[in-house]
Amino acid sequence: DMLQYSFSSMSLISYYLPMRGRAEAHRMMLFIAGIPHKCVDIPFSEWESVKASGKHTNFGQLPSLELPNGKLISQSGAITRYVAKLGNFYPSDPALAAQTDMIYELAQDNAFIDRLANLYALDHPTWQKRNDTYFKTFTPSISSAEKVLGNKDFFGGSSPQYGDFGLFHVCDSTLTVNSQALDSHAGIKAWVERMRSLPALADYLSKRPGPGTPGWGRKGTAMMAQKTK
Repeated sequence: DMLQYSFSSMSLISYYLPMRGRAEAHRMMLFIAGIPHKCVDIPFSEWESVKASGKHTNFGQLPSLELPNGKLISQSGAITRYVAKLGNFYPSDPALAAQTDMIYELAQDNAFIDRLANLYALDHPTWQKRNDTYFKTFTPSISSAEKVLGNKDFFGGSSPQYGDFGLFHVCDSTLTVNSQALDSHAGIKAWVERMRSLPALADYLSKRPGPGTPGWGRKGTAMMAQKTK
């Protein structure tokens, strides 16, 4: 059965798979902004039939976001920006908006972490090669991001914007694969801790499903090797 969990009375419905990936940034913002919504995770075993039916997806991909009128928004970037605007995480100034777009797109450049952490078994013969390939992109990306962050608390300045949430998800998942991944990037490591310390985000992280949640995750992966959520 589909894993469903609600935060306040339902209005928006976020569809994804039982893993942490391209839905994570918009789900963080929905929760933090207090936007009524429901999360529905379609089991891996049911996804092919759901995809073939065309239900819950426009393009045969997830995530999708269902609006109160029944219309679906697909593509993670479109969903994340839509939610960011609803939750006031997207600047109205075009130049500032481009800055947070830039950070979000950097996060998307490193989206392979979703597969590495959630889909590929640690004992698969190609796992190490995939891991090495990922870090060839991630390490220089984070070095560059650290320069952009500078001495600001968040990439958005005094408070996080949607790009912060996109990159936080990438770093959070990367630390699942390698807990020392940020040890050489003190600025980014401190920023990750500031993000985690935001009361509303800390609340979300404590309540989201994870290892130990029935029907969630794929056995043998780095994500499922974690002892806590």
